[in-house]
Amino acid sequence: MAPFWDNGAVRGARVRCPGCTRFNPPGVRCPSCACGPVAPEHYGVARMLLHAGVDRFALTGRLEALEPGLDRQLASQYAGMWAGAMRVVEDARRCEPFLTLGGFVEEAEDRWADVLPWSQPPVSRDAAPEEDDSLEALYQRSEDPGVRQLAALAAVNRGRPSRELYSAAQGALYADGLARLEAALALTRWRVWFVAPSSRPQRELIARHARDVFASHPEHAARAAVAWVRATGKAPEVDLLLALREGLRAQDEDIAFECALVLEDELGLLAALGSGAEDRAAQGSGTEDRAALRSRDEDTAARSADDEDRAALAARTLASMGAPTLLAVLRETRSAVLAREVMRRWPAPASWDVVDALLTISSGFDVKLIQALIQWAPQTPFMRLAPEVRERWRQWAHDSLGALPAPHVLRMLEWVRDGDEVPDDASATAFQRAAAQALSLATSSERAELLHSRALVDFLVHGDEEELALVHTWARDAACAAPLLELLVSLPGRLRRERPVPGRCARLLMAAWERPARSTILAPLNKAVRSWSGISGREELIDAVWLRFQRHPAERAELLAVFEPWRQDLWERQLAAQPDAIAIFETWWRVDSQKRLPELVSFLVENAPSDTLPERLPFVWAAAEARVDAWPRSTSHAAFLAAAPLAGALRSGHDALVPDAERFLAWFPGFEARVLAAPSPEAESSYQRDLLEDLHVEVRLMREALERRAEEAEALRQAELRKRVEESRRRDQERQLELARLEVEAAALEAARARAEQEAHQARLADALARLGPRPAQLRRFDASPQVELLPIDVEVIFPGATMASVLDYSRILKALSGDGDWMELLAANGMSMTSWGTEARAWSEAMIRRPELSVRFSQLFHARWS
Repeated sequence: MAPFWDNGAVRGARVRCPGCTRFNPPGVRCPSCACGPVAPEHYGVARMLLHAGVDRFALTGRLEALEPGLDRQLASQYAGMWAGAMRVVEDARRCEPFLTLGGFVEEAEDRWADVLPWSQPPVSRDAAPEEDDSLEALYQRSEDPGVRQLAALAAVNRGRPSRELYSAAQGALYADGLARLEAALALTRWRVWFVAPSSRPQRELIARHARDVFASHPEHAARAAVAWVRATGKAPEVDLLLALREGLRAQDEDIAFECALVLEDELGLLAALGSGAEDRAAQGSGTEDRAALRSRDEDTAARSADDEDRAALAARTLASMGAPTLLAVLRETRSAVLAREVMRRWPAPASWDVVDALLTISSGFDVKLIQALIQWAPQTPFMRLAPEVRERWRQWAHDSLGALPAPHVLRMLEWVRDGDEVPDDASATAFQRAAAQALSLATSSERAELLHSRALVDFLVHGDEEELALVHTWARDAACAAPLLELLVSLPGRLRRERPVPGRCARLLMAAWERPARSTILAPLNKAVRSWSGISGREELIDAVWLRFQRHPAERAELLAVFEPWRQDLWERQLAAQPDAIAIFETWWRVDSQKRLPELVSFLVENAPSDTLPERLPFVWAAAEARVDAWPRSTSHAAFLAAAPLAGALRSGHDALVPDAERFLAWFPGFEARVLAAPSPEAESSYQRDLLEDLHVEVRLMREALERRAEEAEALRQAELRKRVEESRRRDQERQLELARLEVEAAALEAARARAEQEAHQARLADALARLGPRPAQLRRFDASPQVELLPIDVEVIFPGATMASVLDYSRILKALSGDGDWMELLAANGMSMTSWGTEARAWSEAMIRRPELSVRFSQLFHARWS
């Protein structure tokens, strides 16, 4: 028979009831299920009999009547199953030291005692070749859901669970027994809650379970109060508040820290903060201490990590509270961790104490902390800070800011100048000088990177003489010359969207232009001008270049070459400033691009009045003499542009240009020879030819014009002779015309006399006819009708409005005309004339052709008898 302790029947002085598995005093009937008393050594056999169907009220008698062999067999079977259950209980016992509440081992025993032998204990998975005793391994290896929940809760209590274990711990909220209460405490620990807070339904469960723990486990009242406050987010009730205040004095540092977090107790949080600082100091005290720390076991390392996390959370909480005591600790320890938490968590806007503490210890900041400080400062606009805070920043900028990297200094300068309000002069000057100091120490690569920042633009725009000198120096640096010059040229367009400073862009550009070593910036500056030639606001730069062009004649050639995209604007300013075209030509052709001589010549002579050509052309020929050997093609183009208007004016009859034309004809052969002899440079590739052929055309036209002048003089003399001869002829023709006029008048008088005699004769004949009496009256109208039956077609109106409108009318008129009598009188009697008769007769002929039935009916009517 198996020993009684292998079946879980005894716990202290009490014995488990085989019917309901509750513990009762030995030798008494169970008060819960009325099962009879069973000795502990027979407990397993009794459970097997109950599983076989034996009634619990007859259980005692059946045990007494059971054969010894069967008794041992059943006891052995139950003991084997209980041994499997005890392996699960041992797993629960391994988890219990990491759990807050107690009784999980007993709960596991009771659970398996209640289900054996109806349910078999789970078989554990095969262990790895090297056994792992960690909670994560236990969670993965165990087949029992209860053990897995306990392993997950234990891992959460230790503070560093995996996502899978955390999810399992959340699922324990919905379990039965102690696991749900333990889950409410575990999920609200500071190590877990601030990393992965629960959802709203889970928080409601946590609050309910926390209240259960508070009521049923007074020893854990403080931790239950912490769980309730965190889950509900409300102020603690009176009983919970008392438990939390009591928890501040607890021996357990973790419970005291939890209560300090919930109550935001500065003393408790400072205690946790000091503990973490001491641990960090001990860890960094030396090589031997670090070696000793590495030799500690896993628990000690975990506690050290917890202390560090606790100190960091305390620092975050104190910073969020705005606790003044934290600033005192920061000044004393100069801790980078505390400084970072103050910058991250301290309520805005920061007071003078906060700013002073951070700036006081900023000299010991590393690069990351400096970056954090630079990012923290702009959280509040500079001009919205209190005056004493702005003064503290100004002092720091004056004393320390210039030693920081240039990007950080520019970011601070941008913060000071950002916003609609203008900063005070003292603050702006301090930050501006610090930026100038930092930029003067920057390397070439750092300069090139800074040129793309908006902060540098702000620095340049609001600077003074130091900034101009810095621009001059940077423009000579090959690494940053091109981006700097591009920035200076594009600066007016960028400033149109910000606060412009009148004239500042021009001063910066001219600072880069100043000597010495100007030759190094000509090419990159020309490239920048070409890229940004159409930038808005460029008029300011063009005015500066034009002023430089006027005041420094020696630089005019370089100015026109570098700022060639703005040449038209400079040219327009030249035209507005100088009305004399000759003076403009003499100024520009010596400094402008060699290829632009034709344009200048065209400006000088193309639209000039013809009477001004004699005084302008000599300057063109002088410029051509000076340029022809180096630039033959463009010079020949210029000569052609001057010769063309000379030839045109000469051909138009301007005799005052004859001497100039004769001088040009004498000068041209030598000029042509020099054009042919000079080689054409590559820069003249845009000119395809030298235009000498075209010049020959102009020469020929001039010569023809001069020859034509001589011919015209001879023609005038011959015309005068012809004029005298034609005058004599004209007088002879006038005499002949007068004789012809007299003859015509005589013939007209004779014709008038003959017409008068004819009219008198006609009058006499009319008088004689009148004496013979009136003409006999005749029939005015033919109204006869055919002796046939009329049809509708006879009276159909074919031609509305006509005299012969129907076929009957047409037949009647034609029948009348077929008889004897005067046609004219007959037509007149019917209101017709020969013209109207012919028109209507032609129309009826066409109608009969188009409607043959009309022709047939007309024939019938015409040949019928008429009344």
